[in-house]
Order: sequence, then C-alpha cells, then structure tokens
Amino acid sequence: LISSSALIWTIKKSRAGFTTTYNRILLGMAISDIFMSLGLAHFNFLAPSDVSYYVWNASGNQVTCSVQGFTYFLGAYSGLLYSCSLNLYSLVVVKYNKPDRYIRSKVE
Repeated sequence: LISSSALIWTIKKSRAGFTTTYNRILLGMAISDIFMSLGLAHFNFLAPSDVSYYVWNASGNQVTCSVQGFTYFLGAYSGLLYSCSLNLYSLVVVKYNKPDRYIRSKVE
C-alpha cells in the first residue's frame, strides 16, 4: 500500500507525469496493487458472522464478504492484465524499436 502510493506520487511529480505510456501502465499496476492489498488487509474480518465456527474473527455479512472478494479479484486480475500490457510495451519498444508516439496511436 505504501510503496504503491509512493510510486503514484513519484510518477505524478515527475517531469513526464502521466503523459507516457510506461507511466500510465505503472499507474494502473499501482492502483491494482492498492485494490488487491485492500482486499487482503481485512483478511477474514469481513467474512459472514454465521460462519464464525469456521473462520476466526468473522464479524461481517454476505455483502461485506462479497465486497472484499470483489476488491481482491479486481486488483488481482487487473494487475495481471497490466503486467501483460507492460510486457507488450517492452516488446514493442525493445524488439521493434518503436517510439512512444507510435505506441500511443497504434497499440494503445
């Protein structure tokens, strides 16, 4: 949570800001990491209280459990997709030697 927030702050304060494709991909990865961390931060506290015999310290309901699961999977799957985007970006920049302008118009 702290490192992702620091990364967002560093990108925002940089000269390029959010104008480059690379910085926008890193921004998406940092936001995905924040969502995944928020989903994991509450651990089992938001689990339904009627399963307290199975889950320690469960004091939530079905809605809180669903919200926790949604934020975790939103962060996990969007992080996976942003990782694939970073791999594609690296392929286009390194192997095919294309500039950021080309990526912004053709790939992105």
